[in-house]
Amino acid sequence: MERDLIEEWFELYERDVTSFLIYYTGSMDVQDLVQETFLRGLKKIAYFKEGAHPKTWLITIAKNIVVDRARKNNIWNRIKYVLRDEKQIEGLDHTVLLGEMNQELYLAINKLPAKNKEVIILKAILEMTSKQVAEILESNENHVNVLYHRSLKKLKSILEKEGFEYEARTR
Repeated sequence: MERDLIEEWFELYERDVTSFLIYYTGSMDVQDLVQETFLRGLKKIAYFKEGAHPKTWLITIAKNIVVDRARKNNIWNRIKYVLRDEKQIEGLDHTVLLGEMNQELYLAINKLPAKNKEVIILKAILEMTSKQVAEILESNENHVNVLYHRSLKKLKSILEKEGFEYEARTR
């Protein structure tokens, strides 16, 4: 039964977990992390709180896996944020990293400090609610909203410094 539940969640949330991990790690090679996320979810399903959202829970697991690996291997010093080979992105969801504008945005996001990067990925890219993001970041909704607003300002500043041209949205 637990295995069926994890398989269902995999079908529903694998794409979100993968997207989060790509942006969070700055690497396209996240298949092992995705697999480890769902395996750890299966092992820890008894700790899943009734009423919690499975996507939030799984992304929290994914984040913790990356943080644990970083602590053990000190990988943060080795992460490369520059995608040079377009072949690396073939076959991925087109909304994640295709096109020059998306690549520029991707690179700019990875220049943000960790907390700013996390909140941008979770709220803007994965379209999670402030409540869900607060659970993942172990914070409160108000702090998430303030952090998100500040993160967007930092991201806009980085994009402008890089000469990124964008059109303002009109309502």
